[in-house]
Amino acid sequence: MQNKSIKIAIISDLHVMAPELLINDGTAFQDYLNCDRKMLRESAEILDTLMNDILDLKPDLVFVTGDMTKDGERVSHEMVAKQLYRLVNAGIQVLVVPGNHDINNPDAKYFDGDITTPAETITRREFANIYRDMGYDEHSRRDPDTLSYCREVGSDLSILAIDACMDRLNTFVSKGDARDHTKASGRLEPSTQQWLVNEATRARESGRRVIAMMHHHLVPHFHMEDTLAAPYVVDDARQLSQRLAAAGVHVIFTGHLHISDISQSNMNEGHMIEIATAAAVGYPCQWRIATCNPATGKLQLRTISLHSIPSDADFAEHACEVFSKCVPNMTRGVLSRYWSEISQAIENYRSKHPWIMRYVTIPDNPDAIADLLLKHLEKPVTKAYIVFAEGNENGKDNQELINQLIKGVDQVVDETTRGILRPLAKAALHLRIYGTFKLVLRSILEDLNDIGTKHESIINDHTAIIDF
Repeated sequence: MQNKSIKIAIISDLHVMAPELLINDGTAFQDYLNCDRKMLRESAEILDTLMNDILDLKPDLVFVTGDMTKDGERVSHEMVAKQLYRLVNAGIQVLVVPGNHDINNPDAKYFDGDITTPAETITRREFANIYRDMGYDEHSRRDPDTLSYCREVGSDLSILAIDACMDRLNTFVSKGDARDHTKASGRLEPSTQQWLVNEATRARESGRRVIAMMHHHLVPHFHMEDTLAAPYVVDDARQLSQRLAAAGVHVIFTGHLHISDISQSNMNEGHMIEIATAAAVGYPCQWRIATCNPATGKLQLRTISLHSIPSDADFAEHACEVFSKCVPNMTRGVLSRYWSEISQAIENYRSKHPWIMRYVTIPDNPDAIADLLLKHLEKPVTKAYIVFAEGNENGKDNQELINQLIKGVDQVVDETTRGILRPLAKAALHLRIYGTFKLVLRSILEDLNDIGTKHESIINDHTAIIDF
């Protein structure tokens, strides 16, 4: 591969559910689907279609940036590995990293009518064994503490595969814990960060360019993502970006949020560009092709949408309908799952601003808050999420959508303020909320990176040309 372009296919968040996990359809599986935008019934067929398309493309490399399975079931991993070995056996190098769904997951279940029973999941050692020929063989250098590795491709490119998953902290009722809980967030210990820096430095000193891949985000894809959607951004992301950029890493491929979006961070140490790839298993049903030339340091990207599968000629259209319909239940699920953190944040704000909160009535349970938000914001939030996931938001006229979102927030504020000093409380909330809210909206719906700084920019999310 020396001195020539390298073609890379990037797929993410396959979330394959092995068909045998659905013993009998019923309320248990329906309840799961109602809170999820993934097309799980079709997931095995989607994977097969992707493999056929990639085999036709004949890339040099395939990146799989985590969440290969629905919830880490062994049978699902075996199905994914068998399909990926079709590529390996055709002479295509496949490189994988785990996602937060893939290992030691208490949500691995069989569905049988109105009941669920635990399905066998896998350990970290078993993950490396199942995907041995996809990054975990003797040709990679492994971090001793994680499933991270460095893989040399030809003589002038190195791939830094980063595992930031926190599945060691997952809890199981079956093991005596208070609840089944899967850690969605990501973190890298100092020892692993140093290992990554050492590997990148070694590669650059030997004249090799470096591309990274990870499931979690390193560069936020909208203003305050690391605060408002913290589980999607790896802990200490800014510091890690600085260290990797200083070591010569300037491009990273990720997944996790199921969006097609490119974000960039500019630092004294250099730039870091993150290319997030959407999930083919749910709308917008996309994957990527990157053509990179290590000799010139240029990477050209294009995005492919999976419009149909053999059993459904209108697959993407149906996936968008599922996406739209599940937003209310997704909202309720998120509020319920993170209710302890949300209620603590409300109390923290109440203690810091007691006079404002004296005239504000916030529901005291997740269902009531969901009712309030959905009453005023369901339609515009659903539309905004779809626009964001599709990418290239700046190519669309979203001003009316922004106006609808602002009107919805106005209505929420109106409904939650009360008392004789209600006008003052509303004004104070507006002052504290609206500046940030409008920045978040603009960064999402105008596709702005580093919004509000001298580095503010727009990147074409689908067909970018990038220096790496």
